[in-house]
Amino acid sequence: SSGSSGSSGSSGSSGSSGSSGSSGSSGSSGSSGDAGSSSSADAGAGDASLPGPGDGGGLGPADGGPKADAGAVNPGGCISGAVGTHAARFRWAGNGPGSTAYVQYEVNNLPDTSRWRAGAFSRGSIGSYKPTFEDTFLGAGGLAIGGTVFMDVELSTAGLGPIQKVTLAILGRSYSTTGSSSFSWLTFDGAGATPSGSVSNVAPYVWYRADATSAFRPGNSGVLLRIEAPSALVVNRVELCFQAN
Repeated sequence: SSGSSGSSGSSGSSGSSGSSGSSGSSGSSGSSGDAGSSSSADAGAGDASLPGPGDGGGLGPADGGPKADAGAVNPGGCISGAVGTHAARFRWAGNGPGSTAYVQYEVNNLPDTSRWRAGAFSRGSIGSYKPTFEDTFLGAGGLAIGGTVFMDVELSTAGLGPIQKVTLAILGRSYSTTGSSSFSWLTFDGAGATPSGSVSNVAPYVWYRADATSAFRPGNSGVLLRIEAPSALVVNRVELCFQAN
C-alpha cells in the first residue's frame, strides 16, 4: 500500500507593524509520509528433480514470494516474515568482494542445538573449492552459489513436537546478469523447489520463502539439508522457521 502523505507546514506569522515591518517566520516543513509496505506474491510449485542424497520425491508448493527485510521478529525468533515457534538462522559474511565467505550463526532455539553447522561445497572442485563472498556493491553481499556450488546445513529436530509447518527462507537475489533464478532443497525425508525465475536479480535483497514442511520430521537428530540453485544466486541469510507443538 502507498505511504500516507505528510502534513503540510503551518504558515508563517505576519511581521509586526512599524516603520519597517519585520518579516514573518517561515512555516515548518510537513513531515514525510510513511513508506508503504511491500507486498508478497504467492509462488507456485516447482517440478525439477534434485541431485544429492536420497530420492528427490514430490515437490511441495512454495509459500509466498519475496518479502522485504524489515527486521521484525515474531515470538519464535523468525525474521523472514514466516511465523513459527522456533528458528534456526545464519548469515554469510566476508571481507570484501571475492574474499572467502564464512558463516555467522545468528539463532537456533530448537530443543536440540548439539547439531548446528552450515557450509558451502562444490561438486566441481572437490578439495580445492573456497566459498566466495560477492555482490557488495548492490547489496550487503553474500555467498555465491549456483551450478556445482551448494550449501549443506546440519541441524536436529530431536525434542520437537509434531511439526505443522517449516518455512525455508533466503535473503538475497539472483546473481545472473541475464535474469532471475530460483532455489531448491533436499533432505533424506523430502525435497522441493521454488518456481523457475522466482528469485529476482534486482536489488535490494528481499526474503524469498518456501514451504519445506515435507522435508522435515520431528525427532530427527541427523538432519542434513542441501540448498542449491540452477543459476547464480547470492545468499546473505538462510532461515528455517518451524511451527511445532
